[in-house]
Amino acid sequence: MSYSESYSAAGMNMMGITLIVSMKGDLDESDMLQIQKDILGSIQHNSAKEVIIDVSYISMLDLPLFKILRETAQMVSVLGSGVVFVGFKAGIASALVDLDADFGDIRTAVTMDDGFELLKCKDTVNMPEG
Repeated sequence: MSYSESYSAAGMNMMGITLIVSMKGDLDESDMLQIQKDILGSIQHNSAKEVIIDVSYISMLDLPLFKILRETAQMVSVLGSGVVFVGFKAGIASALVDLDADFGDIRTAVTMDDGFELLKCKDTVNMPEG
């Protein structure tokens, strides 16, 4: 299977050094684990240095599925690539906070442009002034 194909649960495309993953609709655990595997394989195959995961088409996300997303971000980081999630809907963000979801060091942005900007600043550490 070629990593440039579109998958049923996620579309993946390379743009320069950035792998863009677009989640397609609501997913189950099997879909999410396959996307995780595809992302990691694509990073290795394409030498992606950055990953943007667009979740804007997801309207429902429970804690087990969010945990897979968080673990995917950790795995991407272990491979040496930066990762940003873009497009979390307000209702999903609110529900995850209400459920005390562990966001760890997940980076998020509202739009793709914001995601690219955040990746450009990945080496910047927000330090208190003074």
